[in-house]
Amino acid sequence: MSSHAMETKERDLVREQTVDAAEFRRHVSRFATGVAVISCEDSDGTSHGATVNSFVSLSLEPATVMVSLRPGRAYDIVRSTGRYGASILLEGQQHASNYFARARDESAAPDFLKRGTVPTLKDCLAWFECEVFEQVPVHDHMLFLARVTACGSGDGTPLIFYASKYHGPPVPVDMTAEGH
Repeated sequence: MSSHAMETKERDLVREQTVDAAEFRRHVSRFATGVAVISCEDSDGTSHGATVNSFVSLSLEPATVMVSLRPGRAYDIVRSTGRYGASILLEGQQHASNYFARARDESAAPDFLKRGTVPTLKDCLAWFECEVFEQVPVHDHMLFLARVTACGSGDGTPLIFYASKYHGPPVPVDMTAEGH
């Protein structure tokens, strides 16, 4: 199928969409995700961030990840610099998630640490430094596909987002206990 034919087919599918956006959001919220902060640095060295639950690994060799961003400050910087950091949040870091998702109180700003080429959150479960190799527009978002150039992790449990609320990880069930 030619590129033009695929674009035409996609436009036709968008026009045919019958699912209400609010209804879709309610149903897709049933997919539990981790919470990450995508970080970047502007030309004057100021760190910026955006909260996402759309950060995913795509390949192990080479280490490749993707994030979906909608237009905003972080989107503009990542698009122009071709680099971003990703910090996976720990249980109890709802404040960091909220800070980068809403209007900010600068006195409560989480701390960034530049371990290599881009800033990531100083405190997080895992961090990744990423170099963008492809940008793919999808409706009102841009997919930034990137190679991981550095990464690390610490101890702790992840912050989970499910049904539009924060959660900790599920409590493990002892399957050897009586009654199981």
